[in-house]
Amino acid sequence: MNYKIIDNFLKKEFYNQLSKILKSEKVPWYFKFEDTTHYSNNKNGFFSHCFYNYDKPDSDLYIPFILPILEKLNYISCVQVRANLCLRDKDAIESGYHMDYNNSNVTTAILYLTTCDAKTVLNINNEEIFIDSIENRLLIFNAKTLHKAIYQKDTHKRYVINFNYIEGEKDGNIKITNDKTS
Repeated sequence: MNYKIIDNFLKKEFYNQLSKILKSEKVPWYFKFEDTTHYSNNKNGFFSHCFYNYDKPDSDLYIPFILPILEKLNYISCVQVRANLCLRDKDAIESGYHMDYNNSNVTTAILYLTTCDAKTVLNINNEEIFIDSIENRLLIFNAKTLHKAIYQKDTHKRYVINFNYIEGEKDGNIKITNDKTS
């Protein structure tokens, strides 16, 4: 599996609760100016809300909202989970290609919370694969896969949740990914 798309990933009621709280004034968003994706024209930065990082939960929303999603993803270990909020930027067209983690055993999943004209572009075997930003869509791929964002032009805000985790079986065995993108 190079990547997988699951539409309507979360049950509607749960998705609506998650989307509503993330888009409310109750969630603290932290401004990040540094270009974490390298070679971006984004001069405005973006906002981030970290749910899990450095081996521990980092948000009160982790247990009620993120943990059930991780369980649905069949995780055995969480690496990092954060929400990203990008504002429309007339100068930024796309980020640079990047990988989330240089580890074949880490899986990345992006949960889209905004339907808009933004895209995630995967670079698999030098082929660009364009994934549309559609609410409640989940994109899953190996964390070593090069990818980038094409920023939205049709809406002021774009919300996504980025999951990085180690997938496993119920018996606790790590799922080893057959990495062909070394």
